[in-house]
Amino acid sequence: LMDVEDLDLLLEHVDSANFRRTCNYLTSAAKYLPGPDDMLVLDIAYMIYIKFAEYPNALQIALFLDNMQYVKQVFTSCTDLLRKKQFCYM
Repeated sequence: LMDVEDLDLLLEHVDSANFRRTCNYLTSAAKYLPGPDDMLVLDIAYMIYIKFAEYPNALQIALFLDNMQYVKQVFTSCTDLLRKKQFCYM
């Protein structure tokens, strides 16, 4: 899907059994991609993490992307107060 630039399709087809593997692949592959492609791949990984409530990983990607809207979304989506306090140390 990276070659044909249809990574958005991943959001529909990823489920709870394979989202971690998919996101690990995307974040690892992003290190070797040029220019705007790496940010696009990380953006898709962020959306997958948010979809499955993996807030620590989503926050890590949001901070790497330097996207304060994503950081705010992680904090507003997470309902666990203790986890939010831990996010402050990231």
